[in-house]
Amino acid sequence: MSKHGTLHKRISTFSLTMTGVTTIIGSGWLLSTQKIATMAGPASLLSWGLGAFIALLVGFFYIEIGSAHPSAGGIGYYSHITHGRFCGFLTSWINWLSIVAVPPIEAQAVIQYLSQLSPTFTRFYDLTSHNLTGIGIAFAFILMALFMVLNYWSIKFFLRFNNFFTLLKVAIPILTIIALFSTGIHAENFGTNLHEFMPFGWSSIFASVVSCGVVMSFNGFQSPLTFSEEIASPKRQLPIAVLGSIGISLVVYALLQIVFIGSLSPDTVAHGWSEINFRSPYVQLLLLANFQLLVSTVYIGSVVSPGVCAVTFVASSARIMFSLSREGHMPKALSTLHSKYNTPWNAIIMNTLVGSIFLLFFKGWYSLVAVISVLHLFSYVPAPIITIANRLKNGRSVRNSGHFTLPFAQVLAPALLFLLSVLIFSAGWPLADEMAVLIAPGLAFYFYYEYKEDRVGSFWLAFKGASWLIFYILGISLITYLGNHTGASIQLISHSTSIWLLLVLSAITHIYGAYFAYDNETYVRGGQRKEYASDDEGIPPLAAATE
Repeated sequence: MSKHGTLHKRISTFSLTMTGVTTIIGSGWLLSTQKIATMAGPASLLSWGLGAFIALLVGFFYIEIGSAHPSAGGIGYYSHITHGRFCGFLTSWINWLSIVAVPPIEAQAVIQYLSQLSPTFTRFYDLTSHNLTGIGIAFAFILMALFMVLNYWSIKFFLRFNNFFTLLKVAIPILTIIALFSTGIHAENFGTNLHEFMPFGWSSIFASVVSCGVVMSFNGFQSPLTFSEEIASPKRQLPIAVLGSIGISLVVYALLQIVFIGSLSPDTVAHGWSEINFRSPYVQLLLLANFQLLVSTVYIGSVVSPGVCAVTFVASSARIMFSLSREGHMPKALSTLHSKYNTPWNAIIMNTLVGSIFLLFFKGWYSLVAVISVLHLFSYVPAPIITIANRLKNGRSVRNSGHFTLPFAQVLAPALLFLLSVLIFSAGWPLADEMAVLIAPGLAFYFYYEYKEDRVGSFWLAFKGASWLIFYILGISLITYLGNHTGASIQLISHSTSIWLLLVLSAITHIYGAYFAYDNETYVRGGQRKEYASDDEGIPPLAAATE
């Protein structure tokens, strides 16, 4: 029934791009546009632009190292190559947490929209608290089981399913955009000066990127990376899939934000952006514009968009767990492949169970999306550092490999780390606290399997490789606690001081992590280590590192 083996290389460039598009355009188009508008006003357009810019930068870094080291483990696998087992595990665990929680978010979005469909469904969702009711959670469990089944059979079946429904789910928001544009846009809603366009300042834009689903939406760009072990040409296919999916999605989200803001009655806007509170934003806007027929299409989209996104993230999270198991961090059963369908079926089942637990602790879309967005940002932090470290560790091989190399990476790397730090800081202290709680169980798994596999002796070497990440997590948490504790009446340090501290933290973390903390030994899959035979410049051969 099960086997240990390799994943098949059968995913086309189009299908790979569709995995990115479908995971970016999920519940965000149904709910994020309203939430961002209430927080940032018309400047919410800049929120989508900033989110896409961050995804592009992170994507460029991961394309460089991902095309050279394709793996189902994605970004955690890359950290393992450059900084050792402990760093690779921490990165993979954080990334896995941020992805395994997406299917329950999408299930919540489906139920929130359907709750307006009939009096029966109304009982599924509490508009006052924005949480699912008990029966709503039960229905979400059923949806989670459906997402699992659609991944169980085979990657070939899944991709056929995904390609068709991705095109459908993109068509529905485009039809919605066209319909609302045709009714006329209230240009005055966007303001006539900078203050009216940006009523809450830059801080609201940075905060909305984290807490309103922008980061969560664009995080789908890494889905092609987690499938990189199942494509024939990572060098050619990854850049097209990652950059193409971000570009397509940005256009759709920007147009959706424009029509949402422009379709609101000026009288509604006059009461304040924070007063906007639709249960099903685009359904209600279309009803007000007398597009009853299109409302039915949006209801279909409210199931298809989050549903297909969830199915894809189940596949992505299963491949991350597959990689963690193959590296010896998790039970071996999680790295077995189904003998007929060649899917990591045990990992798929386990991830579905974990995702269902998230439903019990975070009962609403808005409460869960903020926590997951912070986890996404933390999972991006290694991107600039491990890319520079990989160049140093495998210098000659990287230069001569013919793989994609990011221009000006030495300048862009610290800049990206600082930008990510500002965004994490904008989220506020309680979110950093919740993230730490989620990381703790992973450490228990790591230390258990290090002891079980008799790898305790190399712990301090492994700790060195992860010391920069631990230093960063502690540092960003302390600065956020002192400078942006949302529960405190008075902040202990000013906002400007916090930004300077973030700049110093980012610089120290980048220099130490990229240039000093990387692991000099050659990476070998599965935890067995060996010394490499260096050439005259002390550079390890890339063939050994790619395994």
